[in-house]
Order: sequence, then C-alpha cells, then structure tokens
Amino acid sequence: MLRRYFTVGLMFLSGLASAQTAEQTLQRKLATINTFSASFEQQVFDAQRQLLQQGKGQLVLKQPAKFRFETTKPEPNVFIGDGETLWFYNELLEQLTIFDAATEVNRTPFVLLTSTDPQLWQQYVVSEQGEQFVIASKDNTSAVQQLTLSFSAGALSRMQVLDINQQLSEFNFTLVQLNNEIDDSLFKFVPPEFTDIDDQRQR
Repeated sequence: MLRRYFTVGLMFLSGLASAQTAEQTLQRKLATINTFSASFEQQVFDAQRQLLQQGKGQLVLKQPAKFRFETTKPEPNVFIGDGETLWFYNELLEQLTIFDAATEVNRTPFVLLTSTDPQLWQQYVVSEQGEQFVIASKDNTSAVQQLTLSFSAGALSRMQVLDINQQLSEFNFTLVQLNNEIDDSLFKFVPPEFTDIDDQRQR
C-alpha cells in the first residue's frame, strides 16, 4: 500500500513538473513575439462536431496586452483591447459594448497571448504536445474552457477555442507577419456617430 501511494505521489509530482515546463516553454515562445498580425479562416463546430459556421478575419497582437480581433465574414465585428479597456463593436447593429479589461480579461485564456502576469497564468493548466500547447481553465464555469495553440517555424499557425457548451472554434492563420511595427492607434476604438453604446464600466 505504501509503495502504491509513493508511486501515485511520484506520478503527481511528475505531472506538476511537466505542466510547469510546458507553461515556461509556451511563455518563452510568446515572449519572442512582440507583434503578430495574420489573416484567419474560422470554422465553428457544435458539441457533435457538426459544422455550424465559417468565417474570415484578421488578428493583430502587440505586447503588452494589446489585441485586435476583427471578423469580416459572416458579419463584420471587431473586438479590441489596449490593456485597460475592451471594446466590442457589432457593425451591422451599430452597437458598442465597453468593458474594463482588469475585470473582464481574466475570463478567457486568450489574454495569455499578450500577458506574463503570474496571477493570470495560475488560473490555467498548460500541457505540451510537440509544437502544440493546450491551455485549460481551472474554473469549470469559465466561458472558455480550453485554448489550443499550434506553432510553425516559431509563429502561431493555428488556434482552437473550446467553450463551456463544448462548441469548438478553429482558426487557421495565413499571411503571418512577426515583429513588425504596429501603431498603438490600431488598439483604440472611436465609435461612429449614432452608435448605441453600452458602457459596462459604469456598472
């Protein structure tokens, strides 16, 4: 019995060490990416992996904590963060929702792409399979349960997002550009005239 507990203990410690190594490896990879921009094609699948939707858009990242996620198909939307504020704009409905980044950003592992904050990383478990990293939330009520990042030649080539309803979104990146100059104005949003604004920061 003692040997069994000892073996289980070793397996547990080995798992912790592997997770820590995977996390450190991923952090080192992400640290080499000061800026990232790419076009993407998106596929969304339901829990039974039946195709629900296809889309296209662009993703731009800049250290620290800046991102711009813009879809052009099936409908134009933009999601922007500058480290302090998050903007989500639905162009067809002319609706803008504004969030405080400090309170909202922890709800998705997407923020780990541009953050080295230890408190954020502690909310997730990272595992590694070659050039693929799986980031799983420790909170089973999180809207995003798992984020999978795949790298090729040092650049992010594919991303998968699994939500709490087991809906899977896959993003394949093309026209990737690394570490080019990107102006900070790209990570601010000025709403068009007559936009319906819901400012969640005031609640």
